[in-house]
Amino acid sequence: MHYRAIVEPRNVRIYGIKEVKYRIAQNFRLLKIILITLKQILGCLFVVMIYTIFRDSVKMINNYLNDIDFDNVYLTSYFWHIDRKRKNEAKIFLHPLSKAEMRANNLMTPISPPTKAEIRASWLPLAKFTFLFITASFVIDGTGFIADLVKEMIEFDYHSYRNATISLEECIYNPVSPNWLYAGKYIFFPLGIMFLLQVIFGYVIKRITLFCVIGNIFRKRNKARIIHLYNKMLFVRINGRKLARARIRFQVERRILEREEIRRKR
Repeated sequence: MHYRAIVEPRNVRIYGIKEVKYRIAQNFRLLKIILITLKQILGCLFVVMIYTIFRDSVKMINNYLNDIDFDNVYLTSYFWHIDRKRKNEAKIFLHPLSKAEMRANNLMTPISPPTKAEIRASWLPLAKFTFLFITASFVIDGTGFIADLVKEMIEFDYHSYRNATISLEECIYNPVSPNWLYAGKYIFFPLGIMFLLQVIFGYVIKRITLFCVIGNIFRKRNKARIIHLYNKMLFVRINGRKLARARIRFQVERRILEREEIRRKR
């Protein structure tokens, strides 16, 4: 038996450097478009975020000046100063407030835990923190052919024009360990402080703004709000006592009528 080997002609395709560069650029073109679009979307979201912050600030000041019941549930030192003054004058005073009165009127101190509304309002600082974290972390900091190519693709305000011939050994970028001390000091530490102040303790900043900033700017309005809250609680206390006395009288009269009815039957 005889065998014959059939050798097919081999097609050797040799790519030039320009063609390789063109193919790489074509493969990364879609990624470049996606990154540019994402960058524009994040920029628009940042503008919307800044607008929302100013809008909420203006809305908060308008509500503070026009609505005397707006967020007027905090028992401050001036509130208890009024109560001590009434106590010294032998008038009806409020101290101490019962837990039922606190719950019924949603009263709290300036250092009370956050409410459900304050927790729901923390999404905006969380979005701002996420945006700044991505912006601060997604930065190309390197040298070499690959780093220059990536910078040109995502356009981090980086422009470079070069016409040089280099060897293959210089094209290979040796990896180096990141400078964690620099990253921790100038990136992660400020972001951690911002995360604590804006996301975790955002309600604290809001209360400080309400009491210290707006309260000191509009002092007369601040006193008027506290006096209104005190009069409101005093009205609730007096009406509660009247209602309790009325219930006692009703129960006593009911018992008397029941006893008289029993005597008549006898």
